[in-house]
Amino acid sequence: RHGWAVHASHGTAAAAPALADIPLCRFDSHTSFALGDLEIHPFPVPHDAREPTQFVFSDGAARLGVLTDAGAITPHIVAMLKDCAALVLECNHDAGMLAEGRYPPPLKRRIAGEFGHLDNAAAGGLLRAIGGGQLRHVIAAHLSEENNTPDLARDALAQALGCSADWIGVATQTDGFAWRAI
Repeated sequence: RHGWAVHASHGTAAAAPALADIPLCRFDSHTSFALGDLEIHPFPVPHDAREPTQFVFSDGAARLGVLTDAGAITPHIVAMLKDCAALVLECNHDAGMLAEGRYPPPLKRRIAGEFGHLDNAAAGGLLRAIGGGQLRHVIAAHLSEENNTPDLARDALAQALGCSADWIGVATQTDGFAWRAI
């Protein structure tokens, strides 16, 4: 619509024929690339898609990590997100709410599986694994409206970081989150 190139991993581009009609830049999910003054560090994640990739963005002074679709935390994910000043982190579901919810069992297994989505406890575990001392902003994102609440996500992340739940931001599906200075 704006004439800008869409960036996609090779696997994602191959799986999305609709991308054939637009300007497309394919990238290797293990190789950094620049867009203007930003250095973009893609990294592969376990998720049920074709070559799913998440990102760390850096301007040379600060790093922003984005992890919104992953079924499990891997050592590579931990290494990529260390030293981030800000993190947008998937807190898709509360395990108890998902288990007791109305989704059919196959969907519950997919969501909770290692190629599905992170629950609040796994997101908290990631924060403990990377250490939180350098983080100036944490945003809980990709919350299920059916199987999670902002308070449950905030509490899990705050407990992992040893901070007040009020310090944790939450992205909503309708409004996202407010601008932050990193």
